[in-house]
Amino acid sequence: MTATHTTTAPRPSLASRLRNQFHRPSGTLGHVAAWILANRKSNRERNLWSVGLLEIEPHDRVLEIGCGPGVALQAISESATQGFVVGVDHSATILAHARRRNTRAIAKGQVQLVEAPLESLPNFDAPFDKVLAVNVLMFAEDTDAVLRAIRGRMRVGGRIAVTQQSRKPGATDEDSVRAAQTLTATLERCGFTNARVETLPLEPVCAACVLAEAH
Repeated sequence: MTATHTTTAPRPSLASRLRNQFHRPSGTLGHVAAWILANRKSNRERNLWSVGLLEIEPHDRVLEIGCGPGVALQAISESATQGFVVGVDHSATILAHARRRNTRAIAKGQVQLVEAPLESLPNFDAPFDKVLAVNVLMFAEDTDAVLRAIRGRMRVGGRIAVTQQSRKPGATDEDSVRAAQTLTATLERCGFTNARVETLPLEPVCAACVLAEAH
């Protein structure tokens, strides 16, 4: 009789499992990832800078896609004081953090949270004036389809801000700018116009935001 030996694949390290949580946080490690997303200095700077670029007015209706733990939502609601703000994310775990961070605005009916995947955005009862997406579209299976769906939920002349900051090892500022330039062409193909790129110096690489108007 010949003895057989089975090999067991090594268990992923804690750091590896935590990194995997940043796409769609869930469970205990998902709450850790949500805390990091909300408190990492570069994340907060990137989000608040992106909100500022939208130039939100008090009566604006604003949609944030991939709202995460609600840091940007909180800043948006502080500007859209007489408006309406919707945050969409596909993670129930991270929406729990967004809900706690925006409890008062939600209770007032100023902020609404919706659990939905990027590829299946819900319909709303009125178009939005401003849309924000930070480090989200890089996960889209079909970027064109997602952007066309977003355009269909905006008023003509509404503004979109799409910000990306690569977290890949070895990424450079040039990579961020090049990705933004590619996104500019995609936006113009999907119903947007007057696209321009803004950058924010950050570590490990800069954040690049593409601003455009719904055509």
